[in-house]
Amino acid sequence: MRTPRPALRRILTISILGRLAHDLANRIVYPFAPELAAGLKIPLEQFGALVSLRNGVGIIGPALGALSDRIGHRRSLTMGLLLIAIGLGLIGWGDGLIIPGLGFVISGIGSAIYIPTLLAYVSERTPYQRRGRALGTIELAWAISGMIGLPIVGLLIGSLGWRAPLIGLAVAALGCAGLTLLLEETPLQDLSGFENLTGLTLNIGAILRNRSALAFIATWFLVFFAFENVQVGYGSWFESHFGLDTTARGSISTLFGMFELTASASSSLLLDRIGKKRGVTGGLSVAVVGYLLLVTLGPVALPWALTAISVAFLGFEFSVVSGVSVMSELVPSARGTMLAMGVTAGSLGRMAADLIGSAVTANMGFTLAAGLSLLASGLTVAVFALGVKERHADQ
Repeated sequence: MRTPRPALRRILTISILGRLAHDLANRIVYPFAPELAAGLKIPLEQFGALVSLRNGVGIIGPALGALSDRIGHRRSLTMGLLLIAIGLGLIGWGDGLIIPGLGFVISGIGSAIYIPTLLAYVSERTPYQRRGRALGTIELAWAISGMIGLPIVGLLIGSLGWRAPLIGLAVAALGCAGLTLLLEETPLQDLSGFENLTGLTLNIGAILRNRSALAFIATWFLVFFAFENVQVGYGSWFESHFGLDTTARGSISTLFGMFELTASASSSLLLDRIGKKRGVTGGLSVAVVGYLLLVTLGPVALPWALTAISVAFLGFEFSVVSGVSVMSELVPSARGTMLAMGVTAGSLGRMAADLIGSAVTANMGFTLAAGLSLLASGLTVAVFALGVKERHADQ
């Protein structure tokens, strides 16, 4: 579906705002894990389990993708942001495990609805030759949330307490849900529940018969596992190993955000020229270098630790932004389901890393957790380079 440029600009603007609210809500649990765990009155390992619970909800992504096709993408996007707002409100209101745990689950469901629906919505409205630029532009929100949003969160926690940014983000998500209603709705599928389930089964079957699609799903699990394994532990590591307080950890996120912004912008501008598979392979290889530096030189001094994580985040961001374009065209007849399964694989990778990474960091040290990320990232390069064959729109 070709979309006029003014309409596409409106879609991209609203999408970036929604992603900013979503991504900042997703990211605050990492650098500020010690403060949030203390505020909820739970050990750091239990907080990691709550984050894992949020990411694990993504396993229902394919079913939610089918729901999105049935009720319409705009409605699904709005629903996802509303659930994120409710979940954040519950986390910011409660303490202990029960109410915050419910909040993490609800916000996880909202994310599982919002992200694949947004990717499908934009992919369907952008020609494959320009899709890398469109998706890369939206992905700038992840970098901006780290470069600007997290330092603000650090200041808010330091001055107003740990609940303040959660409530503020809940309000922001509600506002973005209202803006999403300004988007054009997609045509609804006139399917009964049984036929809709049958269609989902057929789509999944088409994906399972596609070796490139399966290799890509494995790639997505591994790349998010490696990234999350570091992300879930670096906040507490910076506090315990280098003595950084809340404000300092928030400020450091600006550095990471600059590298991520460079990756997103580079992908948006260069990916369609250099080739999407080549771009993903390059990004994954850069991430391997970052994890290697983190294991070998990261514990030595703070500048080395910051450099290593920045390089790892650079490679991760470039490969993920670039990889979405590849994923969106692997099985065009089941694009929505393929995107949802990719998000599910990433969610499972995050869930596994949240459980393993937080436990390893707390009991055996962050360096060992970074070593697991190094092994996973090396395997990721091999699986993607050897197993995924890029499919072009004219094939």
